[in-house]
Amino acid sequence: MARSAYYPPLFLTQSEDKSMKNKIIIIILCMLIVGCANKNWQYVRIEGEVPAANCIYKMQEACSQKTNACLNWHKKRAVSFGADTVVITHSEKLQNYATSAWTGHVNGSENASTIAEYYYCNGPKNIKPPQ
Repeated sequence: MARSAYYPPLFLTQSEDKSMKNKIIIIILCMLIVGCANKNWQYVRIEGEVPAANCIYKMQEACSQKTNACLNWHKKRAVSFGADTVVITHSEKLQNYATSAWTGHVNGSENASTIAEYYYCNGPKNIKPPQ
């Protein structure tokens, strides 16, 4: 009987089982590497303007997620570029609401769109992560 592409077999052969275990191990290792690359993101500070003239520009990125999620996303991304300060250059809240004609319930969501620049400032205001 031929295998169906839509219904996997109940039991895997030995070679398929070994291949599946290897894929799972590779996925777990990748997740650990990505998680370690973003360590110390809590020490990145958020600013409204560039705090000092000696700050080194790294990158500019945009984020469009739930209201508070963008700030943490920017902090994690800044660490991956070697920055310790995030400067929010543009921020906009988007609110979408609708009322049901039948039930009268209000459904909606709030999203935020931010544009931020990443800087390496290394000044006295920057808290150093523990070694």
